[in-house]
Amino acid sequence: MPLYKYKCKNCGYEFTVLHSMNETPEVKCELCGSETEKIIGNVGISFKGEGFYITDSRKSKSKSSSSSSSKESDQIAS
Repeated sequence: MPLYKYKCKNCGYEFTVLHSMNETPEVKCELCGSETEKIIGNVGISFKGEGFYITDSRKSKSKSSSSSSSKESDQIAS
């Protein structure tokens, strides 16, 4: 279950609540009991592994071109 960050509309207190994505609970401020609003924060993205860069797609093309060039050299030799 994900953590959601809330901010009190009255006092400005920020706190975190754990609840399901499908659930829409009525969250009250932990300090003063007033209404809160959900805070949408920044999301960090980290790309790991192969296939995320332009140069990665060129690797696969060079492999296929080398296999086709070996086929051409076999035909010439025959």
